[in-house]
Amino acid sequence: MNTPAKKCLMILLFLLFSTLLFGSVGSGLVVRSPLFGPSPLTPSSDESSLVLQSYAEQLGLSLETVEEKPENRVLSAISNGSYPVTPGDRFRLVYLDGLQTVTVDLQADEKSTVTIPGLGTVNCFGLSFIEMKKEILSMVQTYHSYSNPQLILTGTGSFSVTVVGEVDGTRVLPVWGLSRLSSVVGSATPYASTRNIHITRTDGSTDTYDLYLALRKGVLNQDPLLRSGDVITIPRSKKIVILAGNVYAPGTYQLQEGETLSDLVSSYGGGVLNNADVQKIRIQRFDKQSGAWQVTYADLFGGKPMALQHLDQVVIDTLKSSVRTVTIEGSVAANEAYDNLSSTALMGTSSGRIFYQFYPGESVRQMLEAIAPRLMTVSDLDGTYLLRGQKRIPLKAQQILYGDDPNARMTLESGDIFIIPFNQRFISVSGAVVRPGVFAYVPDKSSNYYLALAGGVSDDASVPTSIKVFGPTGEKLDSSGEIPAESTINVAKNTFIKDIAPTVAVIGLVSSILAIVGGVISI
Repeated sequence: MNTPAKKCLMILLFLLFSTLLFGSVGSGLVVRSPLFGPSPLTPSSDESSLVLQSYAEQLGLSLETVEEKPENRVLSAISNGSYPVTPGDRFRLVYLDGLQTVTVDLQADEKSTVTIPGLGTVNCFGLSFIEMKKEILSMVQTYHSYSNPQLILTGTGSFSVTVVGEVDGTRVLPVWGLSRLSSVVGSATPYASTRNIHITRTDGSTDTYDLYLALRKGVLNQDPLLRSGDVITIPRSKKIVILAGNVYAPGTYQLQEGETLSDLVSSYGGGVLNNADVQKIRIQRFDKQSGAWQVTYADLFGGKPMALQHLDQVVIDTLKSSVRTVTIEGSVAANEAYDNLSSTALMGTSSGRIFYQFYPGESVRQMLEAIAPRLMTVSDLDGTYLLRGQKRIPLKAQQILYGDDPNARMTLESGDIFIIPFNQRFISVSGAVVRPGVFAYVPDKSSNYYLALAGGVSDDASVPTSIKVFGPTGEKLDSSGEIPAESTINVAKNTFIKDIAPTVAVIGLVSSILAIVGGVISI
């Protein structure tokens, strides 16, 4: 191998060694405060949420149209007290003329006029079916006393209206007496106004309606019934804004004059979710001069109202919790699949580290309640303390969790370090065992229990097996009896091979030297 290749290999080996040596420095488990709520499934800035909604989607209209059967229309008209008389409506009039029953079929003409043979005509334009019925029955009773007249609706007519403006194309649509404005706007483009729709009647009068108020806010008089000959004009909207992110109702909205960012979020969007970053609302605006999107940020509660422009994109991002973190070290389970009963095993005694992402204003008690399942039986709760700057603040964690402690309401600050010490009640197992180490003390257990935790006696144990137990102060104890805390258990090893190995090596070396010397002399 040439010299450059050797250098490259040495560098790679050095980098690998450095990674293995220092890669775990500062490692720890990241735990997110439950106060943030569930994490969103998709990023709030997902491109699909910033697409301009269709006209129907802006109003919450169904994209499917269901043709109502004629018999169902008749039933709907009869049950609706405001059903207007419509050209083409059919009626049946029944009354008594002396002893004879007279049945007459009637129909409203193109001017909503109904002619009753032998009695006269009734102008029903602008009248509801109930009002028209009263007039016709009154006319019959005028000419035929005690005739007990009855009028029923047998069929509904239809008429046409025209839709123009910001639409895919001018439409002349057939409708009937209970058709409302919202039923004929399907051809409107996404840029058509939902707030200012004009209806021009046959008498030349024009009224303006707000379908957003009707369909989103329940102001039903803004979705009127249509009349024969109506011309519906849908202009282009002046201010369309897309709202996305952590709000209850993201979507495309059309703002009125004077409405600001606060109105968009609270009134249109229904308010923000718990994990919304209201102090850094992202506003994306296309700059025509530069031909690029520009991003600005606004504080929802910053005081000064934030005006919006046509086709602005407003994104309320998720609150960045990673910038507000406290550290919890010591007797805590810092592995993902933790088990709070593992304190009786070797892994349970390992010191852990948790980086806790806390919610603004979260208290010490709320934090401890969130990590309580990660506390172990060997956690010294009364010895817990907080390092804040140069201060060391003692915390009685058990009292905070289950009692009333003044420090329970202390607000977390970024950079806080909580230390939860171990209760030093361990048993040390060393010597000829499979997994020598330190194990949590369990009362009323003999040496066999701790040897089992250590994996049992290893193959290099002395024969016969020699087990020695020393108490906390170094006194020798009976290995078959109860082992007190802070004791040490040692299993003697078979050191014969280890002791003889250096001697064998020396003899081999001397033999090799003598062989070399003998060979030289013989030459």
